[in-house]
Amino acid sequence: MNDFKSTMKEKIKQYSNKQYLDGYIQNEYLTDDGDADIFMKVSNRSDLFDERTTNNQLDLVSDVYDFVEAKTSMLDSSVQINFHIIGLKLDKKDQGRIQHIIKEHYAIELYKIQKEYIKYRNEIIKLIIIGVLTLVCYGFLYFYTTFDFFMEVFCFLFSFALWEGFENIIYDFRDVKELRQDITQNLLMNVDFDEEEKDIK
Repeated sequence: MNDFKSTMKEKIKQYSNKQYLDGYIQNEYLTDDGDADIFMKVSNRSDLFDERTTNNQLDLVSDVYDFVEAKTSMLDSSVQINFHIIGLKLDKKDQGRIQHIIKEHYAIELYKIQKEYIKYRNEIIKLIIIGVLTLVCYGFLYFYTTFDFFMEVFCFLFSFALWEGFENIIYDFRDVKELRQDITQNLLMNVDFDEEEKDIK
């Protein structure tokens, strides 16, 4: 049992090390020019196109987006991504449609997350303004009046507003901001096609 715990601690230390992760990403993804290559092998059209969709509503199967996001989640959001779809012969029309669908998908995701970003940003601004105003009111009452009850109320409102505002900044707003960067990275990725598997690096 003690040997197993020791092994666990050793592996946690080994694989949670930033140097190890950076080396893995460098070997598996990054090219000499700093871009990241992601390869997805497909064997038929059903691996790409969602057969339930058609015409202007044509979409890709969710596995494509899941694959991209699982791979790109390991990369810094400042890295340019080259997404290579290999193993299937596609004409120029299909290639263009896939490129358009992927870009459209992430453009819609970016639009939705931008709405969340603006909502959290506005909430934070409102909370900070309320916090500052109630602090001013508290200071006025403290120095110029003896209304202890209202001082307690303004003290509570000031503390609550600033606490909620900074909590939103630390947690929700930061997460939404990072997600927005990740989605934008996927929106800007290059998509190309290769019939045969080959080493791009």
